[in-house]
Amino acid sequence: MRRFEFVEGGSAKFWEVGRDGSEVTVRWGRVGTTGQSKVKDFADPASAAAHETKLVAEKTKKGYEETTAGPAAAAPPSPPAAQTVADEDTFVFPSGWFRHRIARRGSSGTVAFTPNPKARSIVDAQMTRMPGQVAKILQAPTTDLAVARQATAWRLGQPEATPLGAAAVAAATEVGNWRTRDELVNFADVWIAGHGLRFAAVAATELMSLKVTDNDRPSNPHYNAQTQQWGVRHMWPGEDRQGYYLDLGMEVTLRVRQALAAASADDYAAVVADLTPYRAAHPDARAATSVLVPTQRDWVEEDIAATVAAGNGYLGAFLLAAAGSRADVDALVPVIETWVAVRSLPLIATLIDGIGPEAATALFHWLDKEAGDADSQRRLLSALAVLPGDDVMQGLIDRVDEKYVPPALLDAAARFPVRAMRLLAGSAGKRTVADLLRGHVLAHPELVDRVLPHLDAAAVGRIEAIVGDASALRVAPESALPPVLVDPPWQHRVKAAKPVVIAGLASTAPATFDWAEGERESWATAHWHSYYRNATDTWEQRLHRIKSGNGHYWEAPSFFVEGPEELVRPLLSEWRPDDVWGAGDWMRLVVARFELAALPMTLTVARRSPAEVAPLLAPYFSAEIALQMAEWYARLKTVRATALAWLLRHPAEAARALVPAALGKPGVPRRQAENALLALHHNGQGEAVQAAAQTYGAEAGAAIRTLLETDPLSLLPARMPAAPAWAAPGLLPPVKLRDGSGVLPVEAVTNLITMLAISRLDDPYAGLEPVRAACDPVSLAEFGWGLFQRWQMSGAPSKESWVLDTLGLIGDDETVRLLSPLVLTWPGEGGHAKAVAGLSVLAGIGTDVALMHLHGIAQRAKFKGLKTAAQQKMDEVAAGLGLSAEQLADRLVPDLGLDADGSMRLDYGPRQFTVGFDEQLRPYVADSAGKRLKALPKPGARDDEELAPAAYRTFSGLKKDVRTIAADQIRRLERAMVSGRRWTGAEFRQLFVAHPLLWHIVRRLVWGCFDESGALIGAIRVAEDRSFATVDDDETTVADDATVGVVHPLQLGGSLPDWVEVFADYEILQPFPQLSRPTFGLTPAEAASNRLSRFEGITVPTGRVIGLERRGWRREEPQDAGIQGAIELAVDEKRQVVIDLDPGIAVGAMDIFPDQKLDRIYLWNGVGSRWGNRAESAVALSELDAITVSEVIRDLTEITA
Repeated sequence: MRRFEFVEGGSAKFWEVGRDGSEVTVRWGRVGTTGQSKVKDFADPASAAAHETKLVAEKTKKGYEETTAGPAAAAPPSPPAAQTVADEDTFVFPSGWFRHRIARRGSSGTVAFTPNPKARSIVDAQMTRMPGQVAKILQAPTTDLAVARQATAWRLGQPEATPLGAAAVAAATEVGNWRTRDELVNFADVWIAGHGLRFAAVAATELMSLKVTDNDRPSNPHYNAQTQQWGVRHMWPGEDRQGYYLDLGMEVTLRVRQALAAASADDYAAVVADLTPYRAAHPDARAATSVLVPTQRDWVEEDIAATVAAGNGYLGAFLLAAAGSRADVDALVPVIETWVAVRSLPLIATLIDGIGPEAATALFHWLDKEAGDADSQRRLLSALAVLPGDDVMQGLIDRVDEKYVPPALLDAAARFPVRAMRLLAGSAGKRTVADLLRGHVLAHPELVDRVLPHLDAAAVGRIEAIVGDASALRVAPESALPPVLVDPPWQHRVKAAKPVVIAGLASTAPATFDWAEGERESWATAHWHSYYRNATDTWEQRLHRIKSGNGHYWEAPSFFVEGPEELVRPLLSEWRPDDVWGAGDWMRLVVARFELAALPMTLTVARRSPAEVAPLLAPYFSAEIALQMAEWYARLKTVRATALAWLLRHPAEAARALVPAALGKPGVPRRQAENALLALHHNGQGEAVQAAAQTYGAEAGAAIRTLLETDPLSLLPARMPAAPAWAAPGLLPPVKLRDGSGVLPVEAVTNLITMLAISRLDDPYAGLEPVRAACDPVSLAEFGWGLFQRWQMSGAPSKESWVLDTLGLIGDDETVRLLSPLVLTWPGEGGHAKAVAGLSVLAGIGTDVALMHLHGIAQRAKFKGLKTAAQQKMDEVAAGLGLSAEQLADRLVPDLGLDADGSMRLDYGPRQFTVGFDEQLRPYVADSAGKRLKALPKPGARDDEELAPAAYRTFSGLKKDVRTIAADQIRRLERAMVSGRRWTGAEFRQLFVAHPLLWHIVRRLVWGCFDESGALIGAIRVAEDRSFATVDDDETTVADDATVGVVHPLQLGGSLPDWVEVFADYEILQPFPQLSRPTFGLTPAEAASNRLSRFEGITVPTGRVIGLERRGWRREEPQDAGIQGAIELAVDEKRQVVIDLDPGIAVGAMDIFPDQKLDRIYLWNGVGSRWGNRAESAVALSELDAITVSEVIRDLTEITA
């Protein structure tokens, strides 16, 4: 394989290509990772060679440099291959880092320096990129006269050209060239090739002392000739340079240093002499001398001390390249600008080259500060992974649950396997570490005897247990396995028969439109925020701007939703937008308004933004849509579910539209149409597909019948994926067979992994069904989670994201408990897409526990995108059951295996315990005498060996599930009290009173029956025997058709004190404040006003404002600079109570503005722009009902207290 690398700023990528006959293999990824690979076949070797040549040319044009084929033009040549590691205590500098490291005199692997032969042409091109700029800067009054004269001489190539002149030209050329600044480092090569190393060293030092500025305003790297007159001068005392990256002077200095490292002794000594006078120059110039010749230890120590004393973090980062001892680095680390250091792979590599493994302390310091971006964190970890030493390995183990650490730890463990086994065994308290230890021991059984003598008894026991468990496994015989695991079809693929092609078929079905029940009403009343309602221009003027393409992005939505029909309708078939931002919201109203006439526009916009707008095609049918859905179903994972839903909504029509393409000439459109027809067939619409085919004649019918009758096991991708290296079967949990005959052998596990790799959550490979039937479901789920963990630890490569689908295909409730917390955190780590895929996994598992967790995410996720996606997923599940999302949530509370009376018996054999719950649904245990215990005892020697551990695990799982359920259910019932949610009497008994878990909180609340107007007829409580009692303790009944809800204290009127007394007498504690809830009302002045002014102007901590979200408030969409300037409480579909905030909440950085002033508080009627004028659409607070008023004032009273 030929290897090419691209390193620029924070990017460090590699690309490799290899050719074997007519096959070309490409591999790519971040430097330090295994990356991804792709193989492509060609008709002959010549075509493959031509393709390889083309790819190489494209990569080199983009700036990739070959690292396996001799010296690179703009970097030092790669050194000879590094030596093999002799033991685990010897540090070997990674060979791949030599080209990034800035060598110093005496560094290993230093090779002769060759200037880039293209340097002169590159520099000339940069100097002429902005014609006249360099000359104008040099002629500016702010340019030193001496600098200008010497710079002009260098530009004209005169003999008297000096290093200062050369440096000044480089500085002037950089202005405005920030996009191509990396190319300017070639000035160093020009100086070395044209004037020699001594000239270049002095020029680099001069460049470090120069500044380009207009002296009248802050320096701006974006050159603007109209507003700034730049000049070049030496930096004044007290001035320093700042930045987030190494600037041109630093980069040029480091480039010259590479040449100096390989210079002759005489040349090197001469450079030292030339640089000595600059020890009295500006601190930046002095730092350049130390970096150029770091062998001058007195210079280095003097400059580090001065830089630390001055607190100059930017220059301190640069001086890392000169550091030659642990003391140097320890002094610099507290003050340096970490962003500069960690984003530069050359600086990291140079630091390690300078002080070796002692660099670990600094690397861990930056890692713990979460310095830089994700690439920077990975760069630090990849550096730590190559350093020997127990402190480094233990440091990685201690941080194993932090982002990006597991892949680095796996890398370190592979490099230092003995140390890894020893330290993992001593640290296996965490589940993650225990799993890593298990995989490591199984991967290196030959090291066990070597490691055991160096471990304590506990660590020895851990390793011996792993070895013992592995040796005790009984491998099942082939006869007990599903045949697909023994002899999978891909091992003997049969050549497919020649496809039947029937030319001339075409669908003539017209486009149609049909609403589902309640759909039009929902879409027509969808809430959206107009951005243009208060404009003063005419609809005709807006139409002209939209048609000419000169309108603002927010004009089109307002025009199509609200504009006059006679102007809008003609544009529906011809509008081709450049920007479809937010179309998923406002186009719902357009479809409801114009129905079939809006099809051309809807399809156009859906093709621009499929994930957002494709769902709006649901009511439409046309042959064009059918083919488009078939394409999306095959190609876009994010739209696959939407496409399948559309196909199943229009099965007969879709099948008729797809048959012609499915019988057309071989190619991508045919395969997509075939896949869509098979999807219909596998989802119960086979007869509709067959009937559609018959309409095209007997031959078409027979051909489609053959397609549908194809053995599903033979439906395989054109190229079968290979099992990834990180998924070695021996490192994964064993899969047991249901019949107890043993575990799957290695070959069968490999075949299982292959099946999972070709499966999708909504389209599993047919062979999985017999495997699931034959295997123990618990061990199969554990295997899936183990596979997922190995994927995560390997950096979660995107090409193997099928692993997430695996959790949905073979996962169980324990999988749900482990996955749900990760889904909640992934968006904050840049993993929104992965989190949304995780929602599909939860829905795919589909158990009550899975849907309960999905509902919890829909309610409490702090990332709006995830929360919205979870709500949509819940809506999909609910729609499939004919329920609303709230009705589904009512039915999702699992009984957790509790007895009908709401208790659970835990059997230890000789001992039994009973589980109960308090008012917060916190579980507790009591012994057989009824005495409450602090905790469930662990199984002891006298307990039953099977019953006791099983009971203990059951209680552990119960506690986890109840923690998730309790807060959600208590919050739901409190919101039901505030919002006035109601149930029928029958639902009340079935979903609440009879529920063994919810019963514990239902009996602690006052419920009520209400009439059609919403007035309270009578209040009740649920007695201990599940009967209903009045405030006077009289037994009463609740009819099946009664309307029941949680009573708000305002509705109890004069009976409130009596209810308080009843609950006190029975010592009933409530799960949330109900009877003791403070109530409030508006003053007459407030009722007549549209502002709740009593709270306006009060400043409160930002955290308290965000806490309102627990009460149903929500922050508005982020505005400019990511600021959320308001928090809102929805009263109904249109109206909202709004609190305008000053300065607003900074998304992702709430500590930036720790306090918020409650600027304006008003009731908004939904009219007007969200930004700037909605307070003008405020309406009188008297329009609010008494409960809403009380709750709003209560919320505001609490946060302002």
